[in-house]
Amino acid sequence: MNRRLKALVWILRPTARGPEVLLLRRPQRRGGGWHPVTGKGDTGEGVSETASREAFEETGLRGELEELGLRHQFAGNKRDFEEHAFSMRVLAFAEPRLSDEHVAHRWAGPDDALATVIWPNHREALILALGRWR
Repeated sequence: MNRRLKALVWILRPTARGPEVLLLRRPQRRGGGWHPVTGKGDTGEGVSETASREAFEETGLRGELEELGLRHQFAGNKRDFEEHAFSMRVLAFAEPRLSDEHVAHRWAGPDDALATVIWPNHREALILALGRWR
């Protein structure tokens, strides 16, 4: 079956206390809640390119991208998807410039971020991203 590629990107920045995780709030018309960057691949685009592009489009941030080796397949309304998880490390004082896909953002510590995330695949990807933090 032909699946459309998606990317999920957890953006992290260093602090003296350890990593902070960028949480993005979706508007109610898109389900609300706090999420990582997510987005669909364009035709002919690889999943790493999708992850970099979506992170930049949604937050204006660029950084060190790392594939987490986690894939999640699911059925959408019109087609099936295969979502690949990534982490992106940005500079210590990086601040996002949000697109209209989100209405707010906040930086959270690891425990706060894990307690806030509701989707199991988002949580699993965040656990992997935090585990690889250096």
